Amino acid sequence: MKIIYVIVCALFVMGYTYQKEIDGQHILEQTIKKHDPSNNWNTTKINIHIQEPRISNPYRYSIVTLDNANQYFKLSRNRDQHLSEHIIEPDGKSTVLLDGKIETDTILIKKYRLDPSRNIGYQKFYRLMYGLPMSLANTYKNISPISESTFNKELCYKIEFELKEPMISKHWRVYVSKSDMMVKGIEIFFPDDPEKGERIYFEDLITINEVKIPRIRHWRELKDNTYSGSDLIIKAL
Repeated sequence: MKIIYVIVCALFVMGYTYQKEIDGQHILEQTIKKHDPSNNWNTTKINIHIQEPRISNPYRYSIVTLDNANQYFKLSRNRDQHLSEHIIEPDGKSTVLLDGKIETDTILIKKYRLDPSRNIGYQKFYRLMYGLPMSLANTYKNISPISESTFNKELCYKIEFELKEPMISKHWRVYVSKSDMMVKGIEIFFPDDPEKGERIYFEDLITINEVKIPRIRHWRELKDNTYSGSDLIIKAL
């Protein structure tokens, strides 16, 4: 009887340990350690040149500065023959410049999206996307039990998140490689509308201030995997 009791206890402990190992929060913590082993993300500064071709705009280029310690943000982007600069200062002041000056032409403001109120959206987008997976730690509301799934021909942990605020949608699936614990891509989905959503494949890595950031992201439609664009970090500046 005593032997049976010991065996049952051992199986219980093993089962508990296994559940703990594959808990979504645990996997998130492990992949964060792989991408940011020195815990630098929240205080780091990155300045990157990105090529962002889209089907409707194949020649889009951006320079993004994220100073996480001081909450400074700057996005510089080509707008036809113009250059726009979207800036958020550490004190929260938001400014947009077109060719180095504040634009007053309402037609150009609408055409090139120069309203300063848009800056916070740009900041949140780039901070979340280029801070993955570290940026998820403070932006999710709920995390679902994980499962295993093949993503881009690789066996991954699939973790579903509900974000505090929507970024395209509140509902994200994050795929973490079982072999190396690196993030391989995400799916942004709408539970009430399966026809909507995005699938993003990650490729390659660039290391900036000891933080490993996916260098290439290919965007596809979730419903049929149709290609819609890419984000490629050309270099760190």
